[in-house]
Amino acid sequence: MLELKNIEIKVSSRSLFKLGELKLNAGLIALIGRNGTGKSTFLRTILGEHKNFSGLIKLDDKNLADIPKSEMAKLISVVYSKPDIFGNHSVKEVLLLGRLPYQNLFANTTQEDLSEVNRVLELLELKAFADKQFSILSDGEKQLAMIGRALVQNTPIILLDEPGAFLDLVNRYKLAGILKKIVADSNKLVIYSTHHIDLLENYCSGVLLIAAKLPQYGDNEMKYLSEVNQFLPEIKRTFGL
Repeated sequence: MLELKNIEIKVSSRSLFKLGELKLNAGLIALIGRNGTGKSTFLRTILGEHKNFSGLIKLDDKNLADIPKSEMAKLISVVYSKPDIFGNHSVKEVLLLGRLPYQNLFANTTQEDLSEVNRVLELLELKAFADKQFSILSDGEKQLAMIGRALVQNTPIILLDEPGAFLDLVNRYKLAGILKKIVADSNKLVIYSTHHIDLLENYCSGVLLIAAKLPQYGDNEMKYLSEVNQFLPEIKRTFGL
């Protein structure tokens, strides 16, 4: 469970937004808001990377500040909007990096590690790219590989910062379907920031809306909307649609 209570996230002395109380167990949750409202900063706060906030964040009833990094790597995996650089590593080798939290000091690869990598390669339809160098892939292919690494990490919580940013329309819908299936099959909590609100209605179980542009919610406030269809008009107005 991810639990947040009386949160206020800041950059320097400026408040980005406030959140009263939120408890999330599992589901595919879209994080939406205009540019600059704090979506990426919110994800970094959950990860423990952004520390300029007040309030309480708990993971499985443990205070975020008390969780060692080695344990965090087994609880939360993350994919940022810009793919990392992996030089001459193959796609398969990049995915194997997701198994590091479970390996010993010598990072010996086990059969379980290889089985997990092969499962994810199959799931994301990346088998044809398994032996290709990461550096020669398109931006969209790199992003899928990075998502694959997060899936191989096999954490109960996955955070994705604009995962569809470099994907074409077909692959965005494909990815949304994959994430929805992962949540249904493994009961994970997946939170992903996005501007693609066309995917919300049919794929997401909830929306985290940074509602700076919705007067009825108050300026700079995050709200959790479980009835996505009911709030689509308000969500669209956030983007001036």
